[in-house]
Amino acid sequence: MNKRLAMESVLVTLLFSIGFAAWNVVQGMIMTMNYVPDLTNTASSSTPLQSKIAFGTIVRWDITSILMAVVGFLLLATAYYGLRSALQRWTKQS
Repeated sequence: MNKRLAMESVLVTLLFSIGFAAWNVVQGMIMTMNYVPDLTNTASSSTPLQSKIAFGTIVRWDITSILMAVVGFLLLATAYYGLRSALQRWTKQS
């Protein structure tokens, strides 16, 4: 097992995961900036307008969620390791 390649696989997977989370945050910020509420239909209804706004979702991390996240991370790192090692072997043969 190539230790350098294994470390690279873990780092690339970690950076990919952080980038995915950051993209979701940026996308949510853009959607929030561009949101324009429709006040014409809400004024005619008899229900009062909300005075508080809830942001985000509530995520409860149980053992299944943690296990799925760890297994997904390991599968992605293993797939990257396999592809990179196969690519290295293929370039050495050429």
